Parts: sequence; structure tokens; C-alpha cells
Amino acid sequence: MTGPALTYPFVRRVPHRLLGDMLRMTLSEALHYDLTLEEGRTLSRAFTAVAHDYRRTDVLYLSPVGMDGDFSAAVHAEGVDVDTSGTPHHLSWDDVRELAERLAVE
Repeated sequence: MTGPALTYPFVRRVPHRLLGDMLRMTLSEALHYDLTLEEGRTLSRAFTAVAHDYRRTDVLYLSPVGMDGDFSAAVHAEGVDVDTSGTPHHLSWDDVRELAERLAVE
């Protein structure tokens, strides 16, 4: 028996033994970012700005304190392409707006 299928992207709170409550932004089964609450709010504001007018910037970048990797994404007319070690992970504008909302309220 299996549970319900996960729908990506999503955001949930996770504990960190030193940093306290954090937000885990999960983009796919293999791609997630652990963000402090302030980092989540910062990325929420950036997502909101580019969803409103994608021409404001070409790249979003954040170096989360709670993990070794960084968040870097190219912004273009069709959405946001998150840099990965392989093929970039595409986020549609609907995905970007949903993440912006979830990162702001979690």
C-alpha cells in the first residue's frame, strides 16, 4: 500500500538541530533547499517580483546558511530555470507564484 503521490513543488517546515525551524523547498524528488525562515521570506519576495515582471532581473541567487549548496536560477519569459548539477529544473510562473506564497506563510 502506498501513500498519496507527492505534487511538486512544495514547502514544509523542518527542524534543524542548530538553526531551529527551517523551510524545505522541494522542487522534485531529488531537488530541495533548506532555508531559514528569513531566507524563505527573501526568496518569496524575489519570486513575487519576477513573477510580476520577469524583466526585472536575469538571475536569482541565494546561498542558504543551512546547506552546502546554493540556489541559482535563470529568469526568462517562460518562468525560472533552477541550476542543478545536470539539466536545469524548470519552474513555471504558476510554480513560482505558489512557492512565493508558501515561503511567505510557512
